[in-house]
Amino acid sequence: MKRRITAVLLIAVAWALPGLSAAQDAAQAAATKGVEASEAESDGPVRHYLIGAALASSQGHIGSEGRELGLQPVWGFWAGRYRLSSGRASSLWQVGRETVVDAGLSTTLVSHSDWSLGASLSRDAGRKSGDEPLLAGVPDLRSTLRGKVSVGYAFAPRWSLGLGSSHDLLGRDGGGRYSASLGYRQPLSERAYWDASLSASWGNRDYMRGHYGIPAAAAPRPAYSLDGGIEGMGLGWSFTTAINHNWVAYAGWNLSRLMGDAGRSPVVGTRQVWGASAGVAYRY
Repeated sequence: MKRRITAVLLIAVAWALPGLSAAQDAAQAAATKGVEASEAESDGPVRHYLIGAALASSQGHIGSEGRELGLQPVWGFWAGRYRLSSGRASSLWQVGRETVVDAGLSTTLVSHSDWSLGASLSRDAGRKSGDEPLLAGVPDLRSTLRGKVSVGYAFAPRWSLGLGSSHDLLGRDGGGRYSASLGYRQPLSERAYWDASLSASWGNRDYMRGHYGIPAAAAPRPAYSLDGGIEGMGLGWSFTTAINHNWVAYAGWNLSRLMGDAGRSPVVGTRQVWGASAGVAYRY
């Protein structure tokens, strides 16, 4: 209970910071620019939209070994400091524009030349025991709301480090998940670049048991209990280009491997999986 309350308080404070920061910025601007600041502020926040589609091939670790191929929507809405977007759209905003944070409802709390702090809220869809053969008899994992705080640091011209802490805000056995990533970006032109990344993730006891464990009550299946620890590692590569001011396109590939107790779980069909996608989107 204490962990849940602490996570909720952290997210609440994080989401309050942009408003405080905006108020301070406005007050400072008004003191230096007077009427001009008031007129600019009355125009309201700048709004942007993004919509597109991607063809993706993906495979999950948990359940079965089947692979899915299909079209996925790419969409996003940006109003002032706040953004609501799908997973890929959150990265497409930054092609020739400011960097943003995670998918879902997100905001940048603090941003400087070499580091940034962000917060986001997203829905975790959970899963049902009948979704995949290997989940038969395993209790459902209920959908929940996750809050995440992210820190990004560019320690060299093309290198960056990212840290994230995500928690189940509704106390539905989602637990806490933590991540770290190392990224490299190679510019190809003013409008195109490719990225490479190495990432790792960990989970606390609630997260690991909820996603990879089998409780004793799931008889006749043998129980599988595990504690907090490393979940897995991943590699990624992507190419992104702005075709013009409005149109952007991308292609990417990723590899993910479960480690330790997570990889040995009876609900895991494949420890190592890969995925690929390519898409195009229009920004307004």
